Amino acid sequence: MHDLFLQNLVKAFIAIDPISLIPVFAVLTAGYSFSKIIKLSIFVFVITSTVLTFFSIFGNNFLIFMGISISSFQIVGGLFLLFISFEMVFEKRLKRKENLASKIIDNDDADELAVFPISIPLVAGPSAITLSILISKDIELNIITFNQQILPIILILFLTSLILLLSHLVVNFFNKALIMILQKIFGILLGALSVQYIINGFTESLV
Repeated sequence: MHDLFLQNLVKAFIAIDPISLIPVFAVLTAGYSFSKIIKLSIFVFVITSTVLTFFSIFGNNFLIFMGISISSFQIVGGLFLLFISFEMVFEKRLKRKENLASKIIDNDDADELAVFPISIPLVAGPSAITLSILISKDIELNIITFNQQILPIILILFLTSLILLLSHLVVNFFNKALIMILQKIFGILLGALSVQYIINGFTESLV
C-alpha cells in the first residue's frame, strides 16, 4: 500500500514538475501583494485538484465511452510522456513555459492568471492529465484507492501551490542552472516511466 502511494507520489511530482515552475511563477506574480499571491495560490490549488481528480476518477470511463482500451491509451500516453521527457532533457519545456509567461506578463487579473496559464496548462497540463488517467487505471471509489492513487496527486498540487506562494523566496535558492539539472534528471525518469507504460500497453493488448 505504502509502496504504491510513494510510487504515485514520485510519478505525479515528475509529471507536474513544480521545480521548473519556480522562475515562471516568480515572473507571473511580480509586483503582486502577498495577500494577492495567497488568493492566487488557493485558486490554483482548487482548480488543479478539481481537474486532475476528475480525470483520475472519470478518465477511464471516458475512454470506455469513446471505445478506447486502456492498453491503447497506455501506448499513446506513454509516447506522449516520452515526448515530454525529451523536452525536459533538452531544456525545451522550461523555455516554452517561460515564453508563455512572458507573453502574458502584463495581465494584472489574478483570477484570470489562476485559470490560464497557471492552472492550465502550466500545472494541470497534458502530461499531468495523462498521468492522472494512467495511474488511476481500474480505479475504485474507496478510501484505500483514494489514498494510493488520488491523494499523491493532490499532495503534489498542494506543494506546487506552496511553491507558487513562496516563489519569490524560493527562486533565489533554486537558480536556473540547478533547475535545469533537476529537470534533466526528472526527464530521464519520466522517459523510463513512459517506456514502461508503452511496454505494459503492448503486453496487455496481446493478452
